Amino acid sequence: MKTYLTNCVYSTAELIDEMVERSEEITYAELLSNVTQGELDETFPIYKDCPPTLTLESDYTTSFYKSIYEGKNCVYVEHSRIEYIFTN
Repeated sequence: MKTYLTNCVYSTAELIDEMVERSEEITYAELLSNVTQGELDETFPIYKDCPPTLTLESDYTTSFYKSIYEGKNCVYVEHSRIEYIFTN
């Protein structure tokens, strides 16, 4: 399983642009086949205090992708225009 590595704020524009250019949108189910629910809960703790109808999956500000980051396969969550990157 992949674990959280970094987000675009702590990376470089070059690395993020390269990753985004290669990306392919995936479903939440595919994201979960790469990252555990616990890892997502730890990375996005905001949802534990939200109403049950608002989840990472249902939030209109999120999208899910697979790509390559620094030569490694990755998946990432784009949340409010910030990319959160998970890799091995």
